[in-house]
Amino acid sequence: MIFVDLSNEFYKKLCNHILSQNEIDKYVFDIINYLEIEDYIVDLEFVDIKDSFGTYSFENLTIKLDIPKIISEAKNNYKAFNINENEILFINLNILQAILHEVMHAIQNCYMNEFDYAYSILYAKELIFKNKMSDELYDKYYYLFSYERDAIITSLENILHIIKTYYKKSERTFNYFLFNLYEFLILGYKEDRNNIKSPAEQLYENIYHENTPILSNIDIYDTMKLGYQINPKNFHNFKKNRIRKILSKNDLL
Repeated sequence: MIFVDLSNEFYKKLCNHILSQNEIDKYVFDIINYLEIEDYIVDLEFVDIKDSFGTYSFENLTIKLDIPKIISEAKNNYKAFNINENEILFINLNILQAILHEVMHAIQNCYMNEFDYAYSILYAKELIFKNKMSDELYDKYYYLFSYERDAIITSLENILHIIKTYYKKSERTFNYFLFNLYEFLILGYKEDRNNIKSPAEQLYENIYHENTPILSNIDIYDTMKLGYQINPKNFHNFKKNRIRKILSKNDLL
């Protein structure tokens, strides 16, 4: 899913100053109104969060964001990866990524309740087990859950579109988020000689103790986005041609 540009002026000003809480609040509720998911996000809170940049409650329908933590991490990454472009833009894009990640969870919640969305049953199953797991066990498998992978990668896809549309000269910033997207696509896939064990296979073996379902009628990119099985030949071909395949899939060429 790619979010519609709600305000050209909003995106054009991302390089001017770090977003305020009021601007973030308005952006979130503009998205809510546009996507008509008012029943799935009822509140936005700015709080300190122990081990995360943001959270979404599928029960309380509330997004929580730790903006100081996001800003601090963005500043560290800006220096560590030698971005050497507009730092304010880089920080704001990290804030938007965190926002879109949590909004994506609200969209998943909507799909599970109102639409016959193809992957709703996968998300629902994962959330049932999530609520039964200890925090330590959940943290161990966090990046294997398809609903988390979907939220992470979709948020990054949107950031790439924002940069491509409004900040074409910010090549280092674009490549930073592009690299992150690729890393999350392959994260959790374990290579063992001629075999590839997917994140889903690990969840179904270790957590659900069931056979892993086979996803059909979706391409390699979407299969990896959800963390399901892919044959070694396709996996290695994707890695070899990753930039072209990611850009093509997301209409970024």
